[in-house]
Amino acid sequence: MSRKRRQVAKKSVQLRLKIEDLNERGEGVAYYEKLKLNIRKALPGEEVLVRYDPRRPRKDRLQLLKILEPSPLRVTPPCPYFEDCGGCHLQHLRYTKQLEIKRQSIQRLLLAYPVLRGVRVEAVEGMPEPTYYRNKTQMPFVEQDGNLVYGLFRKGTHEVTPIDACLVESKDANRVLQLVRSWAENHRIPAYDERSGEGVLRHVVVRKGMFTGHLMMVVVSNEPELPHWKELVKALKMELRNLKSIVLNVNRSRTNLVLGKENVVLWGEPFIEERLGKKRFKIFPETFFQTNSVQTVKLLELLRRLVPFKKTTRLLDLFSGVGTMGLFFADQVKEVFGLEANAAAVEAAVENAAFNEVTNARFAVADLSGRLRPHLPDGFQPDVVLVNPPRKGLSATLIKEIAELTPEFLVYISCNPRTLVENLAQFFELGYAGETIYPFDMFPHTMHVESVVVLRKQTEGTMGKRNKGIEQ
Repeated sequence: MSRKRRQVAKKSVQLRLKIEDLNERGEGVAYYEKLKLNIRKALPGEEVLVRYDPRRPRKDRLQLLKILEPSPLRVTPPCPYFEDCGGCHLQHLRYTKQLEIKRQSIQRLLLAYPVLRGVRVEAVEGMPEPTYYRNKTQMPFVEQDGNLVYGLFRKGTHEVTPIDACLVESKDANRVLQLVRSWAENHRIPAYDERSGEGVLRHVVVRKGMFTGHLMMVVVSNEPELPHWKELVKALKMELRNLKSIVLNVNRSRTNLVLGKENVVLWGEPFIEERLGKKRFKIFPETFFQTNSVQTVKLLELLRRLVPFKKTTRLLDLFSGVGTMGLFFADQVKEVFGLEANAAAVEAAVENAAFNEVTNARFAVADLSGRLRPHLPDGFQPDVVLVNPPRKGLSATLIKEIAELTPEFLVYISCNPRTLVENLAQFFELGYAGETIYPFDMFPHTMHVESVVVLRKQTEGTMGKRNKGIEQ
């Protein structure tokens, strides 16, 4: 289709549209003269009036002017920043419907793969209270109109929407951000300017153990010495009784990365603790940990029921992070071996194993975009392989190598339904099959959904039976 045909009009026009669906970014989808249009903050079933202006940047060409016929499922967003902030997609939609839409999005993706016909998607496991759930917060500090503000980026831009309190971050994180802003204003600490590379205060990162209450604050500075840092420590300690760690992170690079490579402990420990079930985990400033602790425990307990771990089981944990998954199941199996590309995470996993007095778990650094077998111990034959890859999923090479290891069970945990179903189709073709995808709402009010599926190696006697016996 030519560029001319793709354009709705050559000048600004108003359009009356019917919203048919939601896309993966939570935008309403409508059609105009065979063109697909995406309208932010619109819901399926609604009739809306929009302005299309081809002279504006592509991300801002469509502007929602009025909802002519609102959906009965529309609710008043609880957050006053929802219209401008790019953090949440679905606060204007009833929470139970959010869960239905996430399930439907996975079901539609399955339709593209005939080999996955018959795979069912369970109802999404929601949260009783879908607010203040995030255990990790990171927000930039900038100057706007002479004022120091922090917040989240407006969708598709690097423009910060100022926020005083976020409904999905923990209440402690909100308080930390307010205290840092007051300290910076009182002592005239300038915010970092990404265009000039000047200024001091770049980001604040807050990590919380949702089951322990432990709190860590990381202030990211453009300078190796933070002015008036003692006053900041005093202010935080006075207000936050559960504070366990205050860290200065130095990031002098001209980059979008939040954290630099240098950490200096200003007060307390270099880590905080979180507890998942009976296991305790050390969380450091830079290491990955599932952002929703409550839902993570639910997911792990589900796997405990679905996978027949035995005392003879050898578990291979790929993308093992700080050892969360492998260590959680270590008491039920003979041996755990974890591979992870991030060296700091591997170091934390080793420390977490010792912290929990787990003696049957080992972890090593490995780039899992390459070969797998050379990284495995001699003679190591896994009975269960657990994968928890990033959003891009698994490469075809890694999928083939996992199948060649012939584990009896494969556990796939995914944060991206699109790459999940693509990888599942590849595993099905290689003789692994499962019947059910179990979704979890790790990130309420967004379009993101976490999923887990258990696959079993098919033999002549099990072909066509899929996972019968696993889910009983």
